[in-house]
Amino acid sequence: MAVRRDHEAKGAPAADAGTARVDPPGVVAPDGRVLSASDAARELADLAATLQASLLPPRPPAIPGMEVASHYRPADRHVGVGGDFYDVFRVGANDWAVVIGDVCGKGARAANLAALARYALRAAAVHHEIPSDVLQELNSVIVSEPPSDDRFCSVVFSRVELDTCGAWVTLASGGHPHPIVVRRAGWIDVRGHAGSLIGMFDRATVEDDRVGLGPGDAVFFCTDGIVEARNAKGEMYGEEALPESLLATAGRPASTIAARVIHDALAFAGGTTHDDAAVVVIRVPDDAGADPVARLREATGTTDDAPLPLPGHRIGDELAGLRNQRPAPPREARMLLDADTRSPGEARRFVAGVLHSWRMSELVGGDIELLTSEVASNAVRHTGGAFTVVVRYDGALVRVEIGDGSRVLPTIREFAPDDTSGRGLFLVEALASAWGVVPTLEGKRVWFELPATMPA
Repeated sequence: MAVRRDHEAKGAPAADAGTARVDPPGVVAPDGRVLSASDAARELADLAATLQASLLPPRPPAIPGMEVASHYRPADRHVGVGGDFYDVFRVGANDWAVVIGDVCGKGARAANLAALARYALRAAAVHHEIPSDVLQELNSVIVSEPPSDDRFCSVVFSRVELDTCGAWVTLASGGHPHPIVVRRAGWIDVRGHAGSLIGMFDRATVEDDRVGLGPGDAVFFCTDGIVEARNAKGEMYGEEALPESLLATAGRPASTIAARVIHDALAFAGGTTHDDAAVVVIRVPDDAGADPVARLREATGTTDDAPLPLPGHRIGDELAGLRNQRPAPPREARMLLDADTRSPGEARRFVAGVLHSWRMSELVGGDIELLTSEVASNAVRHTGGAFTVVVRYDGALVRVEIGDGSRVLPTIREFAPDDTSGRGLFLVEALASAWGVVPTLEGKRVWFELPATMPA
């Protein structure tokens, strides 16, 4: 918009030199109207609201038979429009799409590309069953736009299918923060493959992941405005604080998970974020197993005399093995446990459960469980506080980390044959491929690694 003085716009004579004054500036709108500063601000706010509405669902998103919560916060609270977007829409009888994305840049230009991405994804979802194919089509759409340094975005596209026991989520990510599964049992699991940014190359590098959800389990999606929120020390919220927030909400409603993360991220960053922030949470209700068949029929609109539209009915051969396929690295899962004599056993069972879910059952019951129990026992015995168990997989090694609130470093000591304790680190030294200690904000983490043999 052009800016000029009111008297110039109206053809009024200039004030004489003896009584010189400057009238409040006016703003010339595209239709020729001259607006006051307050009117221009209102029109700008209306324009921002209209543009932002094109990036978000017109009403609170919903999936029948599931809990859905969402939140959007623009970085610029005055303009109120940004480049983050999300969407939830139905594709088939038992097929819902959940989308979250973030385009390069801020303001109206970013919002324009975000709107293009959102509607291109809706169109692609109709004739592509596999999430990675949907993202490939979006990549083609963005690449075909006029060349620009900021013509790219990050996106996660997910398809949600209800099952009698909960739901299945098949997803693909293009350069976006990983979705995180929040298990009702009290642990979190990072899902998806990193992938390349969408629109950066002629063909995107994207892969599919598939995860099952039971009653009380949730999937958390966010944009990097959450992950990259920084505190005064320059530390990012997504590194350690986000996992802690999610662990604290395990088993809670979707709305509670979304609200807790938004609150914690803002508090971590001193009350404001420097980038747009969006959050979407989908969750299987706690009572989903009470009458699972009725829940599935009601959600899909299937009559009693029609066959149930169970998951997988539309998935082609390309995804047929995802339910039994080892997830590609990197992988991470973590759990918070109290300082209790029962906690080492819970830590061992947690690690075993993660390995089963990552299709690494051959490691269950072996050295990894023994060493987990020993290191966890040390945390309970010597620190007296809650501790965190983190399991990571990098494609070659499985790494278990036990974090506690003490800065006292563990040491291997001599022990007598009849000692009832003191063997933990001796066993770690003898059985692990490598082990060590890393400092954390609150204390330390003792870690060890074991090789992950590839399935035949």
